[in-house]
Amino acid sequence: MNDDVIRVENLVKYFDGRCVLDGINFSVPKGCIYGLLGRNGAGKTTMIRILLGLEPATRGRTFLLGAESMNLPPKIRGKIGTVAEGHNLIQNYRVGRLIKLCKDLSLQWNDKFFSHLIETFHLPTDRRVRELSVGMRAQLNLALALATDPELLILDDPTLGLDTVARRQFIELAIEIIQKQGRTILFSSHILSDVERIADRVGILAAGKLVVDCPLEQLKQRVKKLRVIFDESAPANLYLTEIVNQQIDGREMVITVANWNEQKQALLETFKPSSCIDIPMSLEDIFIECTRPVGASFKGG
Repeated sequence: MNDDVIRVENLVKYFDGRCVLDGINFSVPKGCIYGLLGRNGAGKTTMIRILLGLEPATRGRTFLLGAESMNLPPKIRGKIGTVAEGHNLIQNYRVGRLIKLCKDLSLQWNDKFFSHLIETFHLPTDRRVRELSVGMRAQLNLALALATDPELLILDDPTLGLDTVARRQFIELAIEIIQKQGRTILFSSHILSDVERIADRVGILAAGKLVVDCPLEQLKQRVKKLRVIFDESAPANLYLTEIVNQQIDGREMVITVANWNEQKQALLETFKPSSCIDIPMSLEDIFIECTRPVGASFKGG
């Protein structure tokens, strides 16, 4: 039995003759927190809309909870919670009326947990949605998505527009939710430190391709940035594969290499550098390197 909650097969999407997603393949197993990253316009929201059946693919197929995205039955949709970019809620409704509408439309509703969230966020139920701050609308959106006890939670840049305090509160709650057994989360964000705090696995979109798809810790281990010093001028070519970035200044070379291994280490040592210093990289550093115009693709287990 396949335990993949999300599955994407050879996904291609064109807009006005431009290829936005080019042959994307990946899967997310049950209980995984998958961080989907990419620069603005990389195709993150488009992919999420295709996954949710809100946008047709040009080619390829996508599946959620075993059902094809374009034909999700109500029973499957009831197991999916979403928080969309921009938090587009019915602006003229009072919060209490919106809550009642969502509850009436839901196949299941956890009153106790929802009440806990409303109290945690101090959300006023007598005010209109348009009168809430951006942070409060984000919190309301998350609470509504979680009230149905979804098996799959899809968050599309949910902290966009939040101040530091509201964002931290949002992420801490997300971590609490993540700890619930069996929950699967797809989390797209432009704030990489947030993804780094909660993601098990990371995918990075660049130029229409999924250039990274591997566990977060494996990614940090396999992308190596080195400052290499030579006795004389640095060689123009180290003959290493998958060099993401390389800069030379006299005797000094700074290189970033994907899929670093013992063979690459041995090849570097044949050039007899006088020193080789490992430069620590955060997820943000790795993201910047991997989304340069020319970079290496690498996947993991």
